[in-house]
Amino acid sequence: MSRVLIALIILATSFELSCSSHDKSKKNTEQGIKEPIVYAKGFILANFKGYKKITVFNPWQQAKQVNLEYYLVGRSDSIPAELKGKQIIRTPISKIICLSTTHIGFLGALAETSSIQALSGVKYVSNPEVRKRIQNKEIAEIGYEQAINYELILSLKPDIVMAYGVDGEVTGTLNKLKELGIQVILNGEYLEETPLAKAEWVKFMGAFYNKQELATSYFKTIEQNYKAICKTVESLKSKPGVLTGLPYKDTWWVAGGNSNLATLIKDAGGAYLWKENQSRESFSISLEEVAISASKADYWINCGTANTINDLLATDSRFATFPPVKKRTIFNNNLIVTTEGGNDYWERGVVRPDLILADLVKIFHPESANNTIYNFYKPVR
Repeated sequence: MSRVLIALIILATSFELSCSSHDKSKKNTEQGIKEPIVYAKGFILANFKGYKKITVFNPWQQAKQVNLEYYLVGRSDSIPAELKGKQIIRTPISKIICLSTTHIGFLGALAETSSIQALSGVKYVSNPEVRKRIQNKEIAEIGYEQAINYELILSLKPDIVMAYGVDGEVTGTLNKLKELGIQVILNGEYLEETPLAKAEWVKFMGAFYNKQELATSYFKTIEQNYKAICKTVESLKSKPGVLTGLPYKDTWWVAGGNSNLATLIKDAGGAYLWKENQSRESFSISLEEVAISASKADYWINCGTANTINDLLATDSRFATFPPVKKRTIFNNNLIVTTEGGNDYWERGVVRPDLILADLVKIFHPESANNTIYNFYKPVR
């Protein structure tokens, strides 16, 4: 299922939050030669003689002490004896089925969208090339959760199915696919706490295509861009208050103070209204509580599917009293959206946090921006 819907409603390695980082060199250990993973904490990648090993940690919410291991062996290489009984993936893969449209962003970064055979939620795709292949019936819809079309998956004979888990129930899908002899990989990118940590999963994806060097180079560029943008606001004293979200069925879900969104706001020189919260996951508050906090807001961002202020007021007329509504300082992350709801922010934005950050700096500190051309955001008027 497209994680766009979920996002709207709701240890192995060291890492540092925000724009800080430290260099790591490859280190020989009894676990192999580890690839440097600077920010992401959900996986490690190690090189051994004759194969690579990927370990994914706790790949769904509330998971504890769950480690999944995948062993990558070249297609023409013999399988080492010590891998008997292990989950082995022959690389490079050439056929993939993705259960989240977010995975498309990573495949686009690696120039591998042509390997996609099927998706969950094809109508929510925003990538133009992938959409064209969907229209040409080159990419199939395979359903989601209890409606997954296992027969279609079998007929497509993918090298891997890339899945994700919101909770432990995903193990049912994993076991079913394994029973059918399908190689399924669990991707936990969405659980990372910072923008750069999420983007670093391009290295995870790159390993399956034997494109580790490309993935590392790609991420290094994104990291450098991101950190350079951070420096542009370091000396700015003003920290405008930032309101986010929109109510869903009379409940307002906001991102935790240690979440990816909260980090983006902080790095862009903003003051997130719920920055004191210690959670990285979304939590709900009443409209009354939001109204009180909104009095401190200078900007309002990521407000659902709203395109106009009238859209917001149609949700709740009380929004008219919010300072950002009065000052017309509302910006939504839906600049590029398809007619069916596919949003570029939730797809390409995962691997381009530098572009999201650049947008937010322009929004929060227009005086320091060279232009008002946005990548993912647009003003709500």
